[in-house]
Amino acid sequence: MKKPFKLLIAAVFLICGAAGLMFTQSQPTAASSRKTSALQQTSQASISTRRVILTPAHQLHLVITAYDQNQAISHHTYTYRLYRNGKSVDTVSFSSGHTTRAVKAKPGYYSLRVYDGQQRVNFSGGLSTSDQPHFV
Repeated sequence: MKKPFKLLIAAVFLICGAAGLMFTQSQPTAASSRKTSALQQTSQASISTRRVILTPAHQLHLVITAYDQNQAISHHTYTYRLYRNGKSVDTVSFSSGHTTRAVKAKPGYYSLRVYDGQQRVNFSGGLSTSDQPHFV
């Protein structure tokens, strides 16, 4: 076989191998590289995010907005709990309908759970581990 043909075949194998690695990332690997996670909508009394990884180079940002049935900002009292590596590290109540917070935190896997005892409220927002919050 000619040398250019062999190089072409080798290049195709390398490209296919790299593409295969990109699209077969496992869930734990995906979670370890996740930088942003939105609140997942449910009809239960609480709503949560998936875990995001916080590295020493970044800050943890959280943004939560509560909406009533008419999609107006709801001013009831709500509670959120911040988890690090599956353990609760902070519990905060808010009643303004919207809260934004930059958290100085240790590196780890973080998630957020927002509680609404009435089950009649929709929440938007989530967690971000970059220099700027992604949920505004």
